[in-house]
Amino acid sequence: MKSIGYLVTVFNEHKTVEEAIQQVININYTNKKILVIDNGSTDGSKEIIKKFNQKYIKFILRDKNEGFGKSIQEGIKFLDTDYIYIQYSDLEYDHLRSLDMMEYAIKNELDAVLGSRLLANHMMNMPLIEKIKLKPAYIATIVCTYLINKFYKKDFTDIIGGKLYKRSSVIKIPINSFSAGFDFEFISRIIKSKLKVGEISIDYKPRANHNEKKIKPYHMINALYEIFKVKIFN
Repeated sequence: MKSIGYLVTVFNEHKTVEEAIQQVININYTNKKILVIDNGSTDGSKEIIKKFNQKYIKFILRDKNEGFGKSIQEGIKFLDTDYIYIQYSDLEYDHLRSLDMMEYAIKNELDAVLGSRLLANHMMNMPLIEKIKLKPAYIATIVCTYLINKFYKKDFTDIIGGKLYKRSSVIKIPINSFSAGFDFEFISRIIKSKLKVGEISIDYKPRANHNEKKIKPYHMINALYEIFKVKIFN
């Protein structure tokens, strides 16, 4: 039985962090590990995390925000499991899809699996303009995914959604960006390194209060910079 590590990333998510951790604990899969990394929260998230029995989870509590990418880099090094699933503590992505993503990776010998919001049943046949009207933030997804597809001759629909990594494949991938551009640098390097990446659907429920999102529209500049940086300069 392959092992899976759940990396729960946290920054000021006191409303949802307890449920995010408990949901992973409740997943019916015995060969799993859970690591929670708090990136300098100041809203009480740390105190909630400390309430959990360390028999079930391990946690790292930082004094300051060192960036989302730093949490992923540290989590990949710390979790000694076959696969690592990124569990966002805002509960926007369906965590139960993690086992399907791992099964898909094993079956197809993949190094990473993307969970696409745009492949979900209610999105599949929706015209592009309707998707953008439904959620204007999808513009960034569509533009960045288009560039990745164009640069590396791929046909992904969503490079920003859920993520599952084969640890042994990605642990040596260099990371230079630890802030908003991390995801785009990391997936660009993974694909450019010719690792095998697949994609399946994932359910997505955006938080009701859009102002609470950590990613803002202007972060698209970071995303584009990282995509072009990796393509041109490696």
